Amino acid sequence: QLKQLKRDIEAAKERAEGIVRGRQRRFGFVRLDDGRDVFLPPEQMDRVLPGDRVAIVVNRGDDDKLSGEIEKLLDSPLSTFTGSYVTRGQAHFVEPDLPRFGKLLFLPPAERKKAQPGDLISCQLKRHPFRDGRAQAQILKRIGQPEQPGIEADYTIAKLGLPCDWSEQALATELVDRCAEQREDLTDLPFVTIDASETRDIDDALYAEATAEGWRVVVAVADPSAFIAAGSALEQAAAERGTTVYMPGKVLPMLPDAVSAEALSLVEGQERAAIVCDMQIGADGDITSYRFSQARIRSRAKLSYSEVAAHLGGDSSLPHASLELLFQAHRALLARRREQHLVIADKPEFRLMLNEQRKIEQILRVERNDAHKLVEECMVAANRCAADWLRDEAALFMTHSGIREDRVDNVKAVLAEALPELAETNFTELAGYVALVKAIEASDSELPLRSIVSRMLERGLPSAELLPHHGMGFECYTTFTSPLRKYGDFLVHRCLRAKLQGEPLPVPNADTLEALQAKVIRARQASNQVERWLKCQYMADKQEQHFAAHILHVSGGGFTVQLDDSGIQGFVDARSIEGKLSFDPNFLRLSNDQRCYQLDQPVTVKLDRIDELRRSINFQLVESEPASTAS
Repeated sequence: QLKQLKRDIEAAKERAEGIVRGRQRRFGFVRLDDGRDVFLPPEQMDRVLPGDRVAIVVNRGDDDKLSGEIEKLLDSPLSTFTGSYVTRGQAHFVEPDLPRFGKLLFLPPAERKKAQPGDLISCQLKRHPFRDGRAQAQILKRIGQPEQPGIEADYTIAKLGLPCDWSEQALATELVDRCAEQREDLTDLPFVTIDASETRDIDDALYAEATAEGWRVVVAVADPSAFIAAGSALEQAAAERGTTVYMPGKVLPMLPDAVSAEALSLVEGQERAAIVCDMQIGADGDITSYRFSQARIRSRAKLSYSEVAAHLGGDSSLPHASLELLFQAHRALLARRREQHLVIADKPEFRLMLNEQRKIEQILRVERNDAHKLVEECMVAANRCAADWLRDEAALFMTHSGIREDRVDNVKAVLAEALPELAETNFTELAGYVALVKAIEASDSELPLRSIVSRMLERGLPSAELLPHHGMGFECYTTFTSPLRKYGDFLVHRCLRAKLQGEPLPVPNADTLEALQAKVIRARQASNQVERWLKCQYMADKQEQHFAAHILHVSGGGFTVQLDDSGIQGFVDARSIEGKLSFDPNFLRLSNDQRCYQLDQPVTVKLDRIDELRRSINFQLVESEPASTAS
């Protein structure tokens, strides 16, 4: 009877599986497969790591709260990671740089290599704590000291596992133009390239001439896919990287410099292979016809944005007749796009100027000039033509589905109150979304409606299926104009070439596209993390300064501001503001009877604190005081 009673009690226990979620403190939670969160007390949390998949017994306390007892470790994905080498008394540990990870992992003497306390290190988990709560790690590599010049980029590369070395096979890949016999000779056309002065991996060149109807605009794009065979070591290396990674003070190119900056770059005076989009532009900015070809070109000049902008502004004179014609065509194209599609508003860019120690010396606010806009409009036009030419077959397109599905009701609520005449607009469809944005832009509402809607959008995605691009207001769109820097553009070149040659298009599968998107996101994370680290250091001695800023994001816990002169972002905690604030998830604002904080609102802030662990900045509002700026 006693045995049966024990079996009955055991059978009555609730068992479940889930993923361990850590905290900076010793306790944690298990997110069950059914969505519930179960508390893990410290003695249970000591046996697992954040991210572990576990089987637990779920207990319900007298207060009806759930707590868990771990029965079995099902999977532990943590393998390698980065962190800081620290000591506590005589014991040596690594403090992992992982989200919601509050543990120190013991470093046995034999596993410390030649690293020293204070070093930033790359490690591997050697012993899981499940059996007895005693985890161990081993050092794989010493990355460097925190004060070492360039450590921010070096550490981030190790943390995110970015590939930065080239195999001998990739470097030894022979570059042979497999399409040489099919190329048209366009070397007589006086192409020019317009890019940043320091750019060496030059993807595109431009030429324009006047016609009776408007302009002929020719965009020539470097053609690496003709030289790099599918499946070759060099192609695999480019696919592994996915994109060129731009970090302050360091660039990880998608292709070796000998390829991207020399052999295949559209350098001045050298004959180069290109895929060419030859467009006829009407006086009203309509693209009336286009033609793609494989060609040989020769750029006449490497021009910088600044010198082209000076030429267009009348401050200097360049001996290239194409420039004024390109500028005229750009204005017509842009006007047409504003009328029939959507144009994203210009935002200032911020350039980090580093000193010899590779720390921020100065942050420059850079406004986009006419040369930037000219090049962008020509690229958009050529990309639109590429998408239109490929639209009848599965290929590689860039898509954007507009409003996030979980935000549709929020947008409807905003419209019902702010623009009731649009309440019935079907903005989940392309035409309805374009009409919505245009109506918002034309409205005289004091609310930041465009910013509110922009915070509720999906992320753009690559797709083999032809789908609209809501963000730009196009029925179809792709990009092929940066094949030396973006693997997606490289793949679109393969599709264009196959169509030119009457062959089946090499359509990437869903796994390839998913992996590509993950690598693009990883590259963006790398750039952002290095920037945040450097900006934390830069702000450390600016405790007493006041900064003019504006509100960038709003949540229930507070809001993110961006400093107007430097672009530095930081968080203002709602708890630091007098009076309880309520969050409106529709209009994305925090308010009470006395105060209201919403998107785009100008504010004055000062530094509160810098979180070195998370490399984030917290600001405090400076209210009822005049704003002063500092950069």
